[in-house]
Amino acid sequence: MSIRILFMGVIATVTGQKDLVLEAGPGATLREVLDRLEARYGPEFGMRVFRSQIPPRPLQMHTRIFVNNELATDETLDLALPSVGPEQGAAEVLIYLMPAASGG
Repeated sequence: MSIRILFMGVIATVTGQKDLVLEAGPGATLREVLDRLEARYGPEFGMRVFRSQIPPRPLQMHTRIFVNNELATDETLDLALPSVGPEQGAAEVLIYLMPAASGG
């Protein structure tokens, strides 16, 4: 399955890029994808995405992650990513990582 990841705001600054395509096997979870991204981009990425470095590592409250336009939550982190896409079996999961809006 192809996973297209879009980075926005400060997350794009941390990664140095705005998008990336990863390949993952069937049954891959969002947590596995985020762990791969943290291994690739370093601890600053992990601190922007996860609230804690100690398992079970809940998501940051100020970062929003959407999978196929659905807001990811701590409860959906360990569920298999949905397979969507052309009927030829090429699945694409769009994950948007963006900082939540803040006001003053």
